[in-house]
Amino acid sequence: MKQTLQNLAVAPPVPLLRNRDFVLAGTARFVAAVGYGAVVVSVMLHLQSTLNGRAGVWAVTAYLLLSTLPTVLLAPWAGRLVDTRDSRTLAIASSLLAAAAVAAMAACVGLLADYVPALFVLTLVLETAIAISTPTWSALLPRIVGEENTPRALGSMQATLMLAQLAGPAIGGILLGAGGLAASFWAAAACYGLLALGARMIRTRRAPSPEHDAGAPRLLDGLRLLNRDKLMWALLGGTMFVVLAAEAINVLEVFLARVALGASPAEYGFLAAAMGAGMVGGSLAAGRITTEKVRVGVFVLSIAGTGAGLLLMGTAPQLALLYVYAAAVGAWVGALNATFGALLLLRTPEQQRGQVSAMANGLTRAVSIGALGAGGILGSVFDPRLGFAVCGAATLAVAVGTAVVIARAYRTGA
Repeated sequence: MKQTLQNLAVAPPVPLLRNRDFVLAGTARFVAAVGYGAVVVSVMLHLQSTLNGRAGVWAVTAYLLLSTLPTVLLAPWAGRLVDTRDSRTLAIASSLLAAAAVAAMAACVGLLADYVPALFVLTLVLETAIAISTPTWSALLPRIVGEENTPRALGSMQATLMLAQLAGPAIGGILLGAGGLAASFWAAAACYGLLALGARMIRTRRAPSPEHDAGAPRLLDGLRLLNRDKLMWALLGGTMFVVLAAEAINVLEVFLARVALGASPAEYGFLAAAMGAGMVGGSLAAGRITTEKVRVGVFVLSIAGTGAGLLLMGTAPQLALLYVYAAAVGAWVGALNATFGALLLLRTPEQQRGQVSAMANGLTRAVSIGALGAGGILGSVFDPRLGFAVCGAATLAVAVGTAVVIARAYRTGA
């Protein structure tokens, strides 16, 4: 069946905070991200505290793997749904599916003696809902704010979600301690219910048109489009490596802070806060870039800055400097996310943004699976400081390689 997309309620370029739909989308997604963070930390803490030794380690690893699989495996189908179905329908349905999954988790805690298997199955349901909702919201954003405002809106949205990622685990830990596992799940279900309400209140829509002037999308059209755009393929490769390096050092940083520098649990927690604060600032700053060439240049510089920051983190003689270097790495990663996201959306035809966004999400999440193993290998082969040095040097090399490929793509007419 041939379908294209029609412009429905496309917002004029007005200041973001005066754009009703943007404020609604940002608020609703912030609340949902807080709920998601609460679910993740609650499950992981529960598994760690109830299963001893290697059983607990394998259970946490299995949970992290399951939480990644739907985004990776369902990317082609999710992207096609986003580009062929009404955005309001998808946003509401995926939010309600997520709310139902988390509410079922809470019910299982109260009804089942051994509810861990049920939590794992329902995690797949929750992540399936997220695999659909994420590209839905990404493709809708330019419709809400207008093409010219998309980079700034994307930077602001990413900063908002990063704040939620910092708040969610803390709130989840508090709820888990005060009311138990079920209380954390019920709160998260309410968060997803609010996301569904926000989706219903947003007036802007991205919907299929009855006009049959475009071919029905095939499952791998998102990947084909990325492959045809040499510039975006290079940007995606650089982003995937930074994801690999940044997630691999998560295994090392606890040893660097706690063992090498003697940080207390609270001091180690400040390390994540410093990096998160940097990511917020980097996302907001990069969102203000107005031209593609500057955006591409900042993207490459962000890869190099991330590599240099990792090298510096490995040499930090005291915690204060480690916090500074971590904030700098976070700022570069935030700038990379914002520039890549803006380039991905603006270089993709409007009617294919769902497929491309879903495929990019799937590929980067697939890399995060590999990062679990890479982090373990680094931690077993190198001491923390040398592991940071290896990741930093490799990231700098990738920055040089990405710059060369991008220059070649521009010379050939990217």
